[in-house]
Amino acid sequence: MVEVHKVSGSPFDGNVYLILDEVPILVDAGMEPESTLRKIKKYIDPQEIEMIVLTHCHHDHSAGVPRLKEATGARVLIHEEEAGSLGDDMATVAYLFGLPAQEIEADGTLKEGDVLDLGEWKLSVLHTPGHSPGGICLYEPKAKVLFSGDTVFPQGNIGRTDLFAGCDADLIRSIERLTALDVEVLYPGHMEVVSGDVGRQIQASLRFARSIL
Repeated sequence: MVEVHKVSGSPFDGNVYLILDEVPILVDAGMEPESTLRKIKKYIDPQEIEMIVLTHCHHDHSAGVPRLKEATGARVLIHEEEAGSLGDDMATVAYLFGLPAQEIEADGTLKEGDVLDLGEWKLSVLHTPGHSPGGICLYEPKAKVLFSGDTVFPQGNIGRTDLFAGCDADLIRSIERLTALDVEVLYPGHMEVVSGDVGRQIQASLRFARSIL
């Protein structure tokens, strides 16, 4: 039985998810690694974590990587379009937080169609640009779960496109893709996890995006 635990997240910090399968991983790294590590230790020895998968390079999702990588020894993976953006103040929008970007080097890259085999779960990598050029979502078709990063949020909310290299048209196309998925549980990059009626909420996100972008 796969377990998912939200081990970080606040109004300004990105959500961090610990997925406990045969291959334990983190989805995103947030900005508060010490707090995240304390929560991880309630469930698992951090050194058992094999991967840190970043949904995108923004500071609120990636700043915790150096400390978490040090504590876990995990490989850091990000979409190929953003591997060179880690450590860049503009691309990571670290300046919005009044902080410099962290010096991070990815251990590997992801692309559309890749599958992360965790054991019971096989997470499909969906390239969903718009909020950022290399944004991704992770979808598990059998469990019908979606880790949406900052592409869509609960209750019809969407990621912003007015940051570095954001694109309105790309975000709309990305959300259109998500409406075709059968999703029962949404793990967003911000806000709370939601289950039930998720498809309707993603449709609402698409309507909202089309109305304002």
